[in-house]
Amino acid sequence: MPGSSMASRFLADETAMEALGSELAQGTPPGGTWLLRGELGAGKTTWARGFVAGLGGDPEQVASPTYAVLHRYETPRGRVFHLDLYRLGEAGGWSLGLEDTVTSSDYLVVEWAGRSGPWPTEWVAELILEPEAAGRRARWQEPSGRSA
Repeated sequence: MPGSSMASRFLADETAMEALGSELAQGTPPGGTWLLRGELGAGKTTWARGFVAGLGGDPEQVASPTYAVLHRYETPRGRVFHLDLYRLGEAGGWSLGLEDTVTSSDYLVVEWAGRSGPWPTEWVAELILEPEAAGRRARWQEPSGRSA
């Protein structure tokens, strides 16, 4: 996201990855979209489990959407749509008809997404997960310069 600095944190394990997801969920408004970037096995679904928990949902329901493409979770703060566009390509969200399903009060967590899609609002954040030492380095940028 041009012109803005990204926050960064080392995550030693899955517990730290989930904790970051939960923390960032707290500041995500309804209609917020997170674009997750990282190689296979980087921890994107683990982060999503924490995100759902941070909205008061059941993290045990969260599974990788690699084969299903889309999972939906109910939370006290609203619905979370968790997508994996790896097999559909960056514009895959459009091919799913999301613009007809997702409302401005729903949250989106999108793995392997392009920068444009049927996002419910202009609030679009990016999270990048990269290997570092025995863990991961998370870098993220939220809209309006908010970076944690």
